[in-house]
Amino acid sequence: MITVFTTMLRGMLRDMHTLFWTIAFPVLLLLGLGLYFQQPAYSVKLLGGILAMNVLFGATMVTAFNVMSHRNRGAYKLLRATPFSTSAFVAAMTAARTALSLIVSAVIIAAAGLVLDVSLSPLSPLLMLVVLLAGTVCFTAIGFIAANLSRDESNVNMISNLISFPMLFTSEAFYSLQQAPAWIQIFGSLQPFHYFVQAMNLALDPIGSLPEFGISMLILAVFTVICLGAAVLTFRWDNEAPARRNSAATMSGGSPS
Repeated sequence: MITVFTTMLRGMLRDMHTLFWTIAFPVLLLLGLGLYFQQPAYSVKLLGGILAMNVLFGATMVTAFNVMSHRNRGAYKLLRATPFSTSAFVAAMTAARTALSLIVSAVIIAAAGLVLDVSLSPLSPLLMLVVLLAGTVCFTAIGFIAANLSRDESNVNMISNLISFPMLFTSEAFYSLQQAPAWIQIFGSLQPFHYFVQAMNLALDPIGSLPEFGISMLILAVFTVICLGAAVLTFRWDNEAPARRNSAATMSGGSPS
């Protein structure tokens, strides 16, 4: 499992597409908007939104493309011949994505502090670490689900976009939904990114908001468990296999019934 984790992490760090879209782009977006508006309250809100958006797209869309790429190259067929279980493979890839997400988030937070003069309370880094860990695991699992439901690259692009963009637009990552239609607010409250953004904003300003933070994290944790279960149960070793598998066979890495 450690070998798979390190191999996945090295592969992500060597991929220029991943490096640009998950590291360079969010830092440039943060500094561009932050320097343009130059308002301390907006800079804190912008930092939370950029961190959340980066985790959403990095974990969901990039993971979906990576899984599809590995499947098309036959890597999973070779892995299937080994005793390595599906759940262990999903866990190793999720851990690699989580490690990359934490590295990128540290770079973004450092840039916000150095250039935009964003200061955090002593409790904020610890709370943000908890939020980032739970959120990255949750959205990486959703990336697996998008890849499992796809047959080719065009499918995975469409499905991951259909999942990611509605979650972003019905959240309060960059704007308030208080004046939005009721159905948008209801839809937003039914998806995990809403609670991820809520917990991230509370972590940035935790004074007097720990009970609300705990509720948001509890709901996000429930979404994470559900998404991880769905990712393992729908995992496919090749594009011709059905998306739904016998759970016992899947968890053990054996052939589906």
